[in-house]
Amino acid sequence: MTTESTAAAVEAADAVEAKAAGGLAALDTLDVSTAQGATDALAAIDALLATAIDAAASFGSAQKSIEVQDEFVNSLMDSMKVGIGAMIDADMEEASARLQSLQVQQQLGVQALSIANQAPQSLLTLFR
Repeated sequence: MTTESTAAAVEAADAVEAKAAGGLAALDTLDVSTAQGATDALAAIDALLATAIDAAASFGSAQKSIEVQDEFVNSLMDSMKVGIGAMIDADMEEASARLQSLQVQQQLGVQALSIANQAPQSLLTLFR
């Protein structure tokens, strides 16, 4: 590596570090021993404060968006559970009605056979 590329790499690393620190690295170069230095420091601090407020607003907006998505997903899950429950209940009601229908048909069939078997017996008793 050359000295120039090393210097460029260090400068890039410093820029990344400063950005990651939210610009706080610039505060170590402030000189408040003069009125102009104090004014410049105040302006730098105001700029950092505005950056922090913007970041907090972005975080708040992202949090609200996540909360809205969470509520939507929970609502969707509840709706799906209700829908699935209704489908299961509907199938159970249909199956119950079909079972009762088949039981009634079976009972009617047994009664019809009983009546059919009693008819010859009744005729035989008439002839005795």
